[in-house]
Amino acid sequence: MDELQRRWLFALSAPMVAINARYDARYDLPNFYPDNEFVDLTESWDIADRPALLAMIQRMTDNGHASDLSGAYWDNARLLPSEWQKLVDSLDASQQVAYRYVADTILVCGSGGIRAWDLGRMSFLARIGQLNGWLSLEENLWLHSRLSLRARYYYQNWQSYLAGFLIGRSYWSCLGHEQADELALCISRQGSNPTHVALARELAMNPAAGLDDLHWDLELDLPEKPESLEAFDWS
Repeated sequence: MDELQRRWLFALSAPMVAINARYDARYDLPNFYPDNEFVDLTESWDIADRPALLAMIQRMTDNGHASDLSGAYWDNARLLPSEWQKLVDSLDASQQVAYRYVADTILVCGSGGIRAWDLGRMSFLARIGQLNGWLSLEENLWLHSRLSLRARYYYQNWQSYLAGFLIGRSYWSCLGHEQADELALCISRQGSNPTHVALARELAMNPAAGLDDLHWDLELDLPEKPESLEAFDWS
């Protein structure tokens, strides 16, 4: 796998680099931070070792926050407008807010919805796993190869992938609001969220992000599963 292909894989967590740009995160480094030797993930992720890291990546890749809305995105993509409205009308108030959010965003992110929010964060964790000495470069690249297959299945280009990440982060930011009116208000304010504005500006204006040079359909020489991960039942 050449350098350009590796850059493509690590670009899956480009939004996480953008969020952490002020801490000198790097788009092209497999271990994310050039000057750090260890990042404590216990408080933010409850991860303290290699087994916990691998378990988190295995669980969250396919069963993270995106699973909350995946059915809604699929339904919106396949149902007639009248059928969709009938479905929405059958839901409780909070679910209706979430489904309206899906209808408002699907044209930007596609039916893949907010899968990128989970994929991007798992890419970040794999890179930090290498930084912390829990993963080798070979293992990191293999994990990223699995993430890349999912990303290309759910999205058609970098624009829809990055939109899925940002839409997913906006949804996650409002998860603490159980009342429908509070949830709707929170979602309506996410477009002016300083973190989201800074993230979008960083990806658009920093040449180091380099997404314009990474064709979505770039041929990737995906690595074989390392022997050290043979016991890791995931693909």
